[in-house]
Amino acid sequence: MRITRDRARGVLGPAPKPEKVWEEQFDYNDDQLAKMAQMDWDRVPDDYLWNYFHDLAHVELQPDLFRHLFPACLYYWYETLMRNEAPSLGDSDFHYSLMHGQILEKMLSESERLVLYDFFRDGFLDRIEAERGFVYEQSRDPLISSGTSANAWIFRFNSLGIVAPVIRQIWEEWWTLDHPGKAVCAVMYASGLVYLKGENPIYGVWTPEYGGGGPYLTENDSSLYGFAWRPDNLSFLQETLSVDYIVRKLDEAAARLSDSPEASVARRVADDSKTRRDVTEIRIDDLLQNLARDQRAKARWE
Repeated sequence: MRITRDRARGVLGPAPKPEKVWEEQFDYNDDQLAKMAQMDWDRVPDDYLWNYFHDLAHVELQPDLFRHLFPACLYYWYETLMRNEAPSLGDSDFHYSLMHGQILEKMLSESERLVLYDFFRDGFLDRIEAERGFVYEQSRDPLISSGTSANAWIFRFNSLGIVAPVIRQIWEEWWTLDHPGKAVCAVMYASGLVYLKGENPIYGVWTPEYGGGGPYLTENDSSLYGFAWRPDNLSFLQETLSVDYIVRKLDEAAARLSDSPEASVARRVADDSKTRRDVTEIRIDDLLQNLARDQRAKARWE
């Protein structure tokens, strides 16, 4: 694993606990801020962090308190990513707060931002390399319409496409396909460009009881629903994705997985891509258009 607690703390460096708290919490629970100020950063409860995410988005931040608590925010981001669950209020609110509160621009120096981008890249690669078996588990919560483990990491990828200039860093390492998990995720992602609704051999059909379906290549955490990708991230994907690229990378992924339990499915997707070039071209164009457009009023693209 690339990410440790020390990596989370190292983004901003060691920070002493604040002696006083003057920040006014968004939900007016100032006592909670005082308690967090006295806790070790890696002992802050998740529900306290969820309230602090609202502060990041909406209030004037106390700099020394921010530097004490931001490692906890980052490690929470990483832990929820590694659990690969459907988006929760906590992780989606963190992404929203980074953008709405302009946290990267206001609270981090240029050098700190670069360290943070490396943290996001390495955290996501840890998630990618943990993926095996084309696992597709539908949510038992009818309120989570697309809540499957096979979609959760894609939502996180798209959220990063909105909030931080890290897609090139992630993609170029991911699509080296030098690890079975990277190859599995490449096949899962690319299958959304090869098949139409109901055809995908990895992703089940959406049902009103348990949701599912996918892969949803334009969806992200719920708090960022419909926001367009950053231009720098979008430009990279536009330059990278093509029919030839997808066909070639699927063939490489199938070869990488040839001695693995995923071999037959990976080979099927790779072979199908060679006979579905017209579909793939249309799907790539649709994907890029939807990632570029403010879609806060649109229906799910699938």
